[in-house]
Amino acid sequence: MSTEQATRSLAGFFEQSWERIITTRPPAVRAHLEAERRLAASLLGGYTGLVEVGCADGSLLRPVAPPDYLGIDLAEGAVAATRAAGGAAVRADVVDLGKLSLPGRPLVVGFPFNVFGDLPEPGRALDVVAATGADALVLTYDTSARAAAVRADYYRACGLEGDLVTDDEGVHFTAAPFTSSVYHRPVLTAWLAARGWRVTVRAYGAVGLAYHAER
Repeated sequence: MSTEQATRSLAGFFEQSWERIITTRPPAVRAHLEAERRLAASLLGGYTGLVEVGCADGSLLRPVAPPDYLGIDLAEGAVAATRAAGGAAVRADVVDLGKLSLPGRPLVVGFPFNVFGDLPEPGRALDVVAATGADALVLTYDTSARAAAVRADYYRACGLEGDLVTDDEGVHFTAAPFTSSVYHRPVLTAWLAARGWRVTVRAYGAVGLAYHAER
């Protein structure tokens, strides 16, 4: 399957599933997202612009976003929901950032709720974000057994049947066409540093890790 075909397949999956994915939140996931929002709020104050990748209905980062906000999502329904809530949003892939009119600077590109781990080409995505000159904020899980259990419970609650597999890069869940990866801390830190960012990693909640990549 080509990259273009994979993106179309993933877009179709998210169009059908985005609402279920964000409203199905077992207690551990709700606690994780509450901690994630608090952590994001503490880091976003120094920015005037935010692009939220995989914005869904805009309820994750938009409440703590700087004034200039843009949500992007593959699902048209998600884009419509963000707009209905008062946020600017467009249907786009993260690799389309260079073609979009981006909000004010200093700018940060945010990946909430392990959206980064859902990207089929994470390296290409980071190259595109780096080319904009923006900072990046990757909000994800750690790769502990506890985090894997939280993820597995969440995926089951969403009706996704698949397996968690660990390798040298991280811990990956696949229920085709959906794959969600959590990368080992040294792996993701190295990817960000290789693109010229200074990386600060902060733990949050019981199983969260935030990677703040700054120029």
